[in-house]
Amino acid sequence: MKQLYYALQTIIRGKDSSVIKIVSLTLGLFISIILFARVAFELSYDNFYKDADRLFLVNTAWVSDKGAGNSEPYVIYPTAATIAHHFPELVESQTTFSDFAPSVVMHGSRKHKGSFVIADSLYLQTMGLQLLQGNAQDLGTPEAVFLSQSFAREIFGSEDPRGKRLTYPLWGKDYSLTVKGVFADIPENTSLQRTAGIVSMGVMARSGNPRTFSWASGGNYRAFVRLKHKEDVSIINGKINSIIESKYFPKDHYGEMKISGIEVSLAPLLGSHLENANVARMIRIMVLLGFALLLTATLNYVLISLSSLSQRAKAVGIHKCNGAGTGSIFGMFLWETAFIIGISLLLITFIILNFSEKIEELTQTSLGGLFSLQNLWAPVSVVLFLFIIGGFLPGLMFSSIPVTQVFKRYTEGKKRWKYPLLFFQFGGAAFLVGIMCVVFTQYQYLLTKDLGYDMKHIAFTYHSFGNTENAVSNLRNLPYVEDAATSGMVMTESRSPQPVKDAGGNYLFSPRMNWFSKDFFSFIGLHLKDGHMPTAPGQILVNDAFVKKMGWSSNGVGEVVPEHGTVSGVIEGYYFLDVAEMPPFEIKYEVDETETGCMHVRLKEPVEDNLQRLNTEMKHLYPQNEIFFRSYSNYLESIFNSTRIFRDSTIWACIAILAITLMGLVGYTNDEVRRRSKEIAIRKINGAETHTILRLLSQDITYIAVPAVVLGVLLSWNTGKIWQAQFRDALSISPMLYVGVGVAVLAFIFGSVILKSWRIANENPVNSIKNE
Repeated sequence: MKQLYYALQTIIRGKDSSVIKIVSLTLGLFISIILFARVAFELSYDNFYKDADRLFLVNTAWVSDKGAGNSEPYVIYPTAATIAHHFPELVESQTTFSDFAPSVVMHGSRKHKGSFVIADSLYLQTMGLQLLQGNAQDLGTPEAVFLSQSFAREIFGSEDPRGKRLTYPLWGKDYSLTVKGVFADIPENTSLQRTAGIVSMGVMARSGNPRTFSWASGGNYRAFVRLKHKEDVSIINGKINSIIESKYFPKDHYGEMKISGIEVSLAPLLGSHLENANVARMIRIMVLLGFALLLTATLNYVLISLSSLSQRAKAVGIHKCNGAGTGSIFGMFLWETAFIIGISLLLITFIILNFSEKIEELTQTSLGGLFSLQNLWAPVSVVLFLFIIGGFLPGLMFSSIPVTQVFKRYTEGKKRWKYPLLFFQFGGAAFLVGIMCVVFTQYQYLLTKDLGYDMKHIAFTYHSFGNTENAVSNLRNLPYVEDAATSGMVMTESRSPQPVKDAGGNYLFSPRMNWFSKDFFSFIGLHLKDGHMPTAPGQILVNDAFVKKMGWSSNGVGEVVPEHGTVSGVIEGYYFLDVAEMPPFEIKYEVDETETGCMHVRLKEPVEDNLQRLNTEMKHLYPQNEIFFRSYSNYLESIFNSTRIFRDSTIWACIAILAITLMGLVGYTNDEVRRRSKEIAIRKINGAETHTILRLLSQDITYIAVPAVVLGVLLSWNTGKIWQAQFRDALSISPMLYVGVGVAVLAFIFGSVILKSWRIANENPVNSIKNE
């Protein structure tokens, strides 16, 4: 108890130093805990499924004359059933489902949105989802639907949903469904979608298409196989392809599409999330950022603690004179560290509870998911690391002070122990500032780069207006709308529904395509390299990649593409989002209103206010429909939302590490000024100017700061390259940006030292000598 009492008294008496420690630890621990909790969350993906290590997803690679393509998690419908049929001794169960399902269901006149899958009768059994109500086998009955617990409550409240009727729109028809059961909500850490409803495959069976469930259905389904023993996967992977090729695969059917076969393989679901290159890259970067911040906060705590060594040496000596041993002194400092960490954790808890929405936005995860029981090991490890390093190092040094220090003034002149602590802080600050600048620059580039058309003040919506010309006219007549026109899709999207063939009907390639109405060409402001805009149906625009793919010796204008049309012009400077080099692209002049269902409007200033007025007007003009216009600028921001969130995270981490570094510098400078006050006074008496004293106090910092900042900037350059690898159109960062980062961090370091040293450099030397 005495150790506890003395630790509390020390914290209270040294309140200035204690406040600095608490603030720096709160900043460092807060960001580090959030980052490492997110890493733990990523590592926990898919582990909630029952016996998840025995659950395998089925992949398919399509084989052509160019060899096997990439293995994708979509299969031909009978694939999983074929695996179970030929390996009954190895397979426990299998399921096939479609996630290309409408995301809305009607209960009376009310519309409810959620993620749906259309699955066979073994879906619940194979996936191992917890069934709260109903019988899993009922999923095999036509028109059955199972709802998640939260979705069932949203629709029916506290009523028992079983037996209730819902309407499900599919392929232009409304199907009546009966709720057969309720399953537990799927957690956030799933690599699949968080399904709100499971619709019976019998609904798709009513489409009447004989190919829907045959080997000619195409790769439009997903499938999972649950094995009796996970080790048996190699047996199936070694034999299944020869079975499918010899007995099932319809080569004549797929031969028309230049497909000669498929390669099927089973891959474990557990761990599949981490095989995503972007996920693995982000985890490495978050670990690096979190560790840099944690190490900086920890070493800063050690630095501030050891900077008070000369002040607290006599107190330690008195404790030893009164019988305190080395272990008692060591324990006292551990208690002090524990108290300060505890106060910091209370502040962190307060911050998390009061800024939960912002934290959930930055992490894209709920607080319940971040700090679930299975993920608590990460925050606990962060706190233990800080306690062990931050408590043991000062404790060992203070407990080693000899008892004789009570009889003389303790002047600990060796500074070597300070250098590595400052080195890590400076390097960490330069690293995080560099990363922040890279992320910020790349994000701005993605949002502002020239895509080859005019998106200023444009909003869009997908809706079939029936009479499109009338709808365009109505929109143009609104006082806050400059113009209106339609296209097949927004400018950032495209499809490849129609391959290009030569005169003999042989497949050449599949271009990306979009469809424009007659007014849309001028509306969007395209630039042409050659030719003119289409003026009649049957005319098309193409890009340079299309011309090269066709092998034309001319510029392409006037060339005829079978089943596509005549080239009237070649587009210049047109780009998709996040694409450095455009694929072959074609724009068709389209008069069929069903092909131009994306309505665009160009609004007058003020855009946001007028967009709100437009959406309000749509409710009055079309009360029976949900028509909502969205601005292109907000649409682009949503596409790169994860990049924006990472940018914001690095900004907060950067602010935290700069604040921690500043506090460390304050502690170091205070200690240096206190230790060298007599030397400074004597130098001033002998004629030293203010700038000479400032240079004296900054000289030692220079030897540490310059190499540390250079190393930190180099590390940020390398890490920035790793992060940018996720973008197909990565901005080439100028070396001058990194030079600027280094200069800015060094200016911050020396500016902090000079400002803190300014008073002693200008103080009357008589005061310092008198104090001595």
